[in-house]
Amino acid sequence: MLLNTIRDILTVAAPLAIVLGVFIAIFQLRNQTRLRQIDTVMRLFSSFGQETFLGHFQRVTTWKFDNYKTFQESATKEDQISLLVVASLFENMGLLYKRKLATLDLLDDLLSGPLLAAWASTRPIWIGMRAHYAQPQWAEWFEFLNDAMVDRLAKLEGKH
Repeated sequence: MLLNTIRDILTVAAPLAIVLGVFIAIFQLRNQTRLRQIDTVMRLFSSFGQETFLGHFQRVTTWKFDNYKTFQESATKEDQISLLVVASLFENMGLLYKRKLATLDLLDDLLSGPLLAAWASTRPIWIGMRAHYAQPQWAEWFEFLNDAMVDRLAKLEGKH
């Protein structure tokens, strides 16, 4: 009798253990994917704190080029390099956001201020370069991320 009771309990418990194990595995896989996404963003973002990047960022956010023509006529080689270095970081972050590999709230926490400042400084140059070279996709994910961030911040301000 006791042996039959134990066997009946184990017969019921075995499928329950398998179902519980599957749920735990799914939860861990979802969490692992999220952690990989955050790791990818953080590795890319780590360049932001490096001295060389900060020099490029400071150059880009303090220059006075009003349009592409002025940039084309007056920019030094260092200005051109700074434009590309800074844009590359935000372009990559924008692509991660577009592909849903980074959430907008994470990117907001990390770089909303620098993003908005960098786009404000470089927008006239990118718009002019796109037209000049007939390349409308240049810095498109940088702009896409900026626009999404502007929308997010406007919604957050509306809630307060």
